[in-house]
This record gives sequence, C-alpha cells and structure tokens, in this order.
Amino acid sequence: MRVDRRVLGPAVVLHVAGEIDMSTAPILAEACDQVIDSSADRLVVDLTDVTFFGSAGLAVLLDARRRGEQAGVQVRLVAGNRPVLRSIEIAGVQEMLPVYPDVDGALA
Repeated sequence: MRVDRRVLGPAVVLHVAGEIDMSTAPILAEACDQVIDSSADRLVVDLTDVTFFGSAGLAVLLDARRRGEQAGVQVRLVAGNRPVLRSIEIAGVQEMLPVYPDVDGALA
C-alpha cells in the first residue's frame, strides 16, 4: 500500500493505492493521525486506487472520523470502486463516512 499526501489550502488529501488490510492499516492510521493533529480543517481520503479494503481499513477510517470530529476536522472519503463501496455498505456505515465520487466533490 502507498499513501501520498497533498495539501490543498486548509485541506489535506491522502491518496491511497493498493491493499488495505491488517498489515497495512497502521500506515493509513498514522497518515490520518498526522493530518488530524495538524492545522488542516478537512481530511479527504482518496481510495479510488485501493484494490482490497478489509475491516481493518474500515476501522481506521471510523476512528479517523471520530478523532476528526473531536478535533474539528471533517473527514471525507473518495471512492467509486467496488471493494471499498461494498465494505462500507456491508458494514452499514454510509451515513457515518460520507463518500464522494471524486476529490473535487469532497473538497467542495
């Protein structure tokens, strides 16, 4: 898994590529924590290039949302790919984790 960080004004976009599973989820968690602990007001996690999205990844994003809420940082997801959308639907957390079709939509 690879995580690239891009700062766009008060927002930070994390572009994630590859598989998010138990072994790689801590890398994503650390990247999210760094953004939430910074001066950003919005964290956009771009999952469009994720090929596998396990429950460990979902747990990281739910925790990021909770921590972001406490810190005043909005957490938004970008996904249009089946592995990510299916995991979110099965877990029933669509309302807790807002999903946008593209980065521009998540930044608006």
